[in-house]
Amino acid sequence: MKSSASFVLMLAAAAVVGHPVAAQSAEKPNVIFILVDDMGYADVGAYGNPYHRTPNIDRLAAQGMRFLNAYAAAPNCSPTRASILTGKWPARVRITQYLPGNLLPYAKLRQAELPDGLPLSETVLAQPLKAGGYATASIGKWHLGGGEYLPEHRGFDLNFGGGWWGHHSHMFAPYGKPPLAAPVGEYLTDRLTVESLKFIDANRDRPFFLYLPLYAVHSPIEAKKEVMAHYQKRWDPSGRNNAAYAAMVEGVDECVGRLMRRLGELGLEDRTVVFFFSDNGGVEGRAFNGGLRRGKGWLYEGGIREPLIVKWPGVTQPGSVCDTPVSSVDFYPTILEMTGLADAPGHTPDGESLVPLLRQEGGLARDALYWHYPHYSNAGSPPCGAIRMGDWKLIEFFEDGRLELYNLARDPGERRNLSRRLPKRTGALHRKLVEWRKSVGAVMPAANPDYDPARAKEKRWPKARWDKQS
Repeated sequence: MKSSASFVLMLAAAAVVGHPVAAQSAEKPNVIFILVDDMGYADVGAYGNPYHRTPNIDRLAAQGMRFLNAYAAAPNCSPTRASILTGKWPARVRITQYLPGNLLPYAKLRQAELPDGLPLSETVLAQPLKAGGYATASIGKWHLGGGEYLPEHRGFDLNFGGGWWGHHSHMFAPYGKPPLAAPVGEYLTDRLTVESLKFIDANRDRPFFLYLPLYAVHSPIEAKKEVMAHYQKRWDPSGRNNAAYAAMVEGVDECVGRLMRRLGELGLEDRTVVFFFSDNGGVEGRAFNGGLRRGKGWLYEGGIREPLIVKWPGVTQPGSVCDTPVSSVDFYPTILEMTGLADAPGHTPDGESLVPLLRQEGGLARDALYWHYPHYSNAGSPPCGAIRMGDWKLIEFFEDGRLELYNLARDPGERRNLSRRLPKRTGALHRKLVEWRKSVGAVMPAANPDYDPARAKEKRWPKARWDKQS
């Protein structure tokens, strides 16, 4: 396949649970999955960014494989998190918007309804790993429901900092609502790093799975003053000059560095797989999306294409690059194959294992990737769906049925809509998208009998039934 990312970027890219068990076996690698919140495709140096200082993430890329066409299964947080932890398309598990979503009572369409949390009938990645002898921890943002939906009830031995919420009021302790125990003035990314290091220390003698979904670089945009001061004196070729955001990105990089150093100190670096990914595209005007169109909340490339780095010691060739389109639904089967563990009975992920790509021994069987977003996003996107097949991508807008077709190899910025010039290709991709929606039971938005053009943008925020537990 031709590279669809070969274009020049616009910039030039608590408590700890211990498990006294037998010594770790090299056949079962540790797995650390670092999930950044709202990071843009080109927010780190390894993807072409000369402004943000990310030496540790760049080193991770130099030691592992960097993906140029890695996608979140949704343009915002909760659906992508569900896809990572279940290996299934968000449409199949009915989490197609951040929880608990928003209400637009007078919009043209009524949005698809959302569940209270990730359905209890769904298997979560931590469950087969725990059954296979792994210590498991979720440290950071959960955002897949409260109460019985929380990580500690879904196969995770430890949950630190995760609940139904999507962010805190402040990035420095006290963090405000929801509360989180930490020394006054401590930076939230640092607290999650400390808790992660404790978990690693406590489980150094057995295989462990650390799911580390950071709250950064989501708002509130707050960072350490001393780091911000450096960026205030640093030239930003993009013209943004957002010192606070840049310092938040550097805080993520520092977290990665501290984790990697601890692995080295404990002699675990050579038997620990590390994933680095973002849950959706960066916020427009704040993040660096590398010339891709739009950002978080949209199904254009800027909203769904992510930085993905995988370091698998002894397997991934250092500094290697993969151009094959992959999705967040692929991580579940990938990690199970890496660890040599069987999935839970009856669970069938939609994703494919990336092991052949990581070993550079083959490709993937599927021919297309899909998205279903039957909601109005906070960024202004109307309900829509999309398909990518080879270099071709089609977006369908549900309000008026409008179709847009792009060749990502020639037009990664999605500037030239080819739907009218290529009606046969447009029709074929649309039919394939419709058939996929039927196959996963995707819920479509419906016509709204209360539609009022004058009040269509009025928005309400439903109160999560877990608010009182925060």
